[in-house]
Amino acid sequence: MQIKVSGKGISVGSSLKSFTTEGISKIVSKYLGGGIESSIVICKDSRFFSVEVILHASKGFLMKSNGKSDDPYKAVTLALEKLESRIKKHKHRIKDQNKRNKWADDGYLAKDYVIERKYQKGKDEEHLVIAEQEKYVLSLSVSEAVAKLDLGNLPVVMFRNADTGKVNVVYKRGDGNIGWVDYLS
Repeated sequence: MQIKVSGKGISVGSSLKSFTTEGISKIVSKYLGGGIESSIVICKDSRFFSVEVILHASKGFLMKSNGKSDDPYKAVTLALEKLESRIKKHKHRIKDQNKRNKWADDGYLAKDYVIERKYQKGKDEEHLVIAEQEKYVLSLSVSEAVAKLDLGNLPVVMFRNADTGKVNVVYKRGDGNIGWVDYLS
């Protein structure tokens, strides 16, 4: 298991690193076994500490959680509790090693683009910054895609429907429900 703890805007001491590493190790060994990569970023914004935990269970499948508090240890604890809650909720989906291997190997490569608008101070000009990276579009059932949406705390998941072979999308709606777009033609 590989765990990386880093700070953004702050220096993370050995005590906080140790606390975070032990907490994530307990959760991973209890629910997922091993062989997981994890990245924890601790940030300081004005008076609050925010923590983002990302677990890479397999290629193309990750779990995220966040925590925010005025105490860094409490922020880490909140993020780990949310992560554990998500893992418990979907334990039957992610515990099965064969299913995780299927998600990792049964996909095709696609390009993912993020377009960011940048404005120059004092001018009305805007510049677009385009970031490109490769992602896997996985072959999943609808329930597996919803699990990925929930565990990854993602707004949208595009996948190839394992039943029909067509591209589908599941997304979080504004009313809190989950929407599903099924390509018909």
